Amino acid sequence: MATHRRARAAIGVFAVAALTLTACGGSGDDADDVTTTDGGFALNTGETEQGGIVTVLGSVDLSHLDPAMGNDGNVNNVYELIYRQLTDFAFDEETGELEIVGDLAVGPGEYNEDATEWTYTLKDGLRYEDGREITSADVKYGIERSLDPALAIGSDYHEIIDGATDYPGVYEAPEGLDSIETPDDKTIVFRLRGPLAGFDAVAATQPFTPFPVGEIAVDQLDQQPLSSGPYRVEEYTRGERLTLVRNEEWDPATDETRAASPDGYEFLFGIDANTVDQRMLSGQGSDANAMASSTNGMLPASLAQVMSNPELQQRTVRSLPTCTMYLAMNNTHEALSDVRVRQAINHAVDKESVVTATGGPAMAEPAHTMLTPSVPERQEFDLYPTDQEQAIALLEEAGFGEGDLTLTLDVRALPKWQAQAESVQQSLQAVGIEVELNVIDAATFYEVIATPAQQNDLAITGWCSSWMSGYPLLTSLFDGESITDTGNTNISQFDEQAINDRFDEIEAIADIDEQNVAYGELDREIMEFAPVVPLVRETPLQMVGENIGNAFASSARSGYIDYSSIGLKNPQG
Repeated sequence: MATHRRARAAIGVFAVAALTLTACGGSGDDADDVTTTDGGFALNTGETEQGGIVTVLGSVDLSHLDPAMGNDGNVNNVYELIYRQLTDFAFDEETGELEIVGDLAVGPGEYNEDATEWTYTLKDGLRYEDGREITSADVKYGIERSLDPALAIGSDYHEIIDGATDYPGVYEAPEGLDSIETPDDKTIVFRLRGPLAGFDAVAATQPFTPFPVGEIAVDQLDQQPLSSGPYRVEEYTRGERLTLVRNEEWDPATDETRAASPDGYEFLFGIDANTVDQRMLSGQGSDANAMASSTNGMLPASLAQVMSNPELQQRTVRSLPTCTMYLAMNNTHEALSDVRVRQAINHAVDKESVVTATGGPAMAEPAHTMLTPSVPERQEFDLYPTDQEQAIALLEEAGFGEGDLTLTLDVRALPKWQAQAESVQQSLQAVGIEVELNVIDAATFYEVIATPAQQNDLAITGWCSSWMSGYPLLTSLFDGESITDTGNTNISQFDEQAINDRFDEIEAIADIDEQNVAYGELDREIMEFAPVVPLVRETPLQMVGENIGNAFASSARSGYIDYSSIGLKNPQG
């Protein structure tokens, strides 16, 4: 039986590490010229003007419009257009640095000596799309609503708030949490269950979206979102389209992270991935004002055409490697509960083959660690180099000969993901493990694999750095006390007491530099148990139309193009 997750604390001064951008190849004479990387791809596609409609082409619908429920890179990117939180990440594309700034709040929070109490003050002039003022009580209500068991499948970092892990949500307990106080309409105070110097980053997550107290039905927001951001939903037909128009109540003077240049956005869903590529490659007519969605990275088959055409390269943005794709192994299943079997699978997987399936070196690089290169004090190691003979020997030691073990692999119904799964399938077949692929609808995939009762043996999934620390990734994926019945982020259901104890020890380290070193060491310690197979760090290529400006890869948006930053170079064009 899954337990309710335990939120963990990190002690020390919080810092967001700078990311290094690909080197510039130079820019043209005009201010709006495209700047390019040394690989020829666009670093920034040029300046924009106010107005016009941007179209986003995608194969997959959004998982949820309710911010308590969605938590993948693409849907979080869309949320930036509709919703606001207490804080946000501002990305400086010149330096590659991330900075936490106030969003609804006037700035980062003020905290006490041990970082267990945080206070935020809201800005003036904050309103919903219907003109009502946003208050601190609304922020409190939004957080408490997100803790309802029917909704709690999104981000879980806010469960560090004292009492949050046992709170049943506002629909069952409308009196709310005593640990969140709102002494007036502009002030909100959080008491945490332990120190967390990085709470400002938690306050930037989707559960901190405000909603009017007591006025939102449990299932309302998936169809009828209430906007606090620069755009509101005019129309949503699931599986077909999402139309966003300007929220006239949004005051740009209160918002320093969203450019919000277009008059609106048209998201189109259900388009075949090959069709998305072909439309973006041709860029004809209205597709000059279009872009591929964050989910629709360029297919490998299109790469050669782009690489041979400088004009196409200048409309192509290479994402930042802020995410690790990995093979989760359900450690509760009988065969996979044996560390020797998990180590064998690690040795068996040919990661270069997975890189090829992903699109080659332009689109991915092999991953041997779970922490990404941008995390401070991350260690570089490879405990399980590809070695079929070693894999077979470990399987035999565990009692499995050729054909004795059959596993089911859950995979998202997207061409790239299925190609990666087939690569893993071939690697495991080469050492005598039969693998059956279970293809799951792309829009509901994360929800399914995050429900332990619906999980199979294996799943290919990914994790992006929420902020540049070992804390969010390692605790979410490997804390045995974080396993839940729904919304589970510990997909491998890894629950090793020695590792759980190490989390406790690291939390007690007061110096942030020492703590970063400890998380780097813990990454290796976890991999000695082989709960997962790190596969690749993707750098997907996103294409935009020739009239799309200010498209750049942002680590604030999981390395993808930031929807809230783009616009049209010529809205009348």
